[in-house]
Amino acid sequence: MINLTLWNNGQKYQLSLEEEREGFLKVAYNGREYRVKGEKIRENEWLLWIDGRIYDVIVLFDRGKYTVYLNGLCREFKKETSPRLLESGRFSTSKKDVITSMPGKIVKVLIKEGDLVNEGQPVLILEAMKMQNAIKSPKKGKIIRLDPQAGDSVEAGSLLFSVE
Repeated sequence: MINLTLWNNGQKYQLSLEEEREGFLKVAYNGREYRVKGEKIRENEWLLWIDGRIYDVIVLFDRGKYTVYLNGLCREFKKETSPRLLESGRFSTSKKDVITSMPGKIVKVLIKEGDLVNEGQPVLILEAMKMQNAIKSPKKGKIIRLDPQAGDSVEAGSLLFSVE
């Protein structure tokens, strides 16, 4: 599973992509799920079948910005890392939210949602840049949200867990 956080004009878009079966993706967005199948036409251009409708999509990427052309409409999205988001003031997080600053893969989840943790206690293991990193609780409390599972890929800026 891949979790993406993208921004357009200050609006946050969180997507979850999971391969359902060969050639098909399950895409979750805003509490809805879509079945998507794609065919690459040429570099950066695809035909997408989304819940029975066909879309011509061109996606260009340059320095953290995606330009998406969808059936003639154009939208720009920024993929930002948490330090840039925090500095910009558009995204605020309390000490209880733990957000990854780099993309990686969840190797192991050490606790489950609802567990009590101590400050500094490892919650999960994230592999990034060929190194395994223990991601620790920033404070003593209860895990109220734990999104990723072992084997999930996460993008920079993804929420890993929350402690209350």
